Amino acid sequence: MGRIQGNGIALLLDLDDCTGCFSCEAACRETHRYPYEEDWMRVVRRDPFLVDGKLRQYHLVAPVMDKCAACYDGEHEPLCVSGCPAAALRIGSLADMAREAEGRHCAIYTA
Repeated sequence: MGRIQGNGIALLLDLDDCTGCFSCEAACRETHRYPYEEDWMRVVRRDPFLVDGKLRQYHLVAPVMDKCAACYDGEHEPLCVSGCPAAALRIGSLADMAREAEGRHCAIYTA
């Protein structure tokens, strides 16, 4: 972990907890009121698949991180994070998010 500088912000998505409910996508649109032809946050649903004989759902959140950085500068607990019913999203410094993701099935997006 010595390579991580931690200079920017990062959005952590816990892939095991995300249910693909689209609340982060709706919260982002509600907060910023951007037009429907734009995407600042998008939930990408994947087909279920088997891992070690168990059915697994897999969803990805695809944020536009320069927008997230601007939002985070104004509010350290943005609505996409605080409104996630599964508590699958977290936002903070890259170093903090990398420590939190250690040993877990997560995706980290950086700005």
